[in-house]
Amino acid sequence: MEMPMSRVVLTVVKPHRASFDYSVVFSRGDRVEVGCEDPEMPGWYWCRDAQGVHSWVPEEYLERRGDGGVITEAYDTLELTVEPGQLLEYVTEVKYWTLCRAGDGRVGWVPTANLKKQQL
Repeated sequence: MEMPMSRVVLTVVKPHRASFDYSVVFSRGDRVEVGCEDPEMPGWYWCRDAQGVHSWVPEEYLERRGDGGVITEAYDTLELTVEPGQLLEYVTEVKYWTLCRAGDGRVGWVPTANLKKQQL
């Protein structure tokens, strides 16, 4: 007998507006130019992809090689714009950010500090 998968539901407790009006989709094995580390969120690096588009990448998804690097996990930088009271489904968490699925099916990142686990 299969056990049902439990879902973790999150409630937005503080609004968040997406930082960028675009997202970058990285594939495992993509080569990037690695720039500075974010002083406010250590472990996040400003990277440039092969098309010259910049975005933040967490060190968990980056293998450093000198001034460059290789993406180690598929990663989409899309952030969700959310409002207090909105319910989201937890996907994963990486360095101060939580990947969530919204009710409309969109999947994107929200600052972890803006979320609270729902008591079910």
